[in-house]
Amino acid sequence: MSLRKISKKKVVTVKPDDTVIKAARLMGEKNVGSVVVIKNKKPVGILTDRDIAIRVVARRADINTTLVKHVMTKKIVTGRDDQRASELAKVMHEHGIRRVPIVNKKGALSGIITLDDLLYMMGLKSRFF
Repeated sequence: MSLRKISKKKVVTVKPDDTVIKAARLMGEKNVGSVVVIKNKKPVGILTDRDIAIRVVARRADINTTLVKHVMTKKIVTGRDDQRASELAKVMHEHGIRRVPIVNKKGALSGIITLDDLLYMMGLKSRFF
């Protein structure tokens, strides 16, 4: 099955020059553990709750003035919307990642897939656990 059919279309995004506090509040409002950082509709990074904890809170950086671009994970893996889910699962395993932004042929963000999404699709996990 292609990722176009199973990826979540409503992706929570921020821009590189947004503050970490803005991103953290958005994550709380949307109940997500990460946001995709986009520039010109293309993913340039990902910011996770773990990034905030380790790169901001643990370093005692000012959450109100620290910019997303300074603490985001810049080296990200993306999937293509025409890619098969089984291919992406292998890539996720090889890189040890749980979330992958999905892009279209032009490289623009079109969705996101999580490890839990793939496990659910394969019947290995219930939506309730």
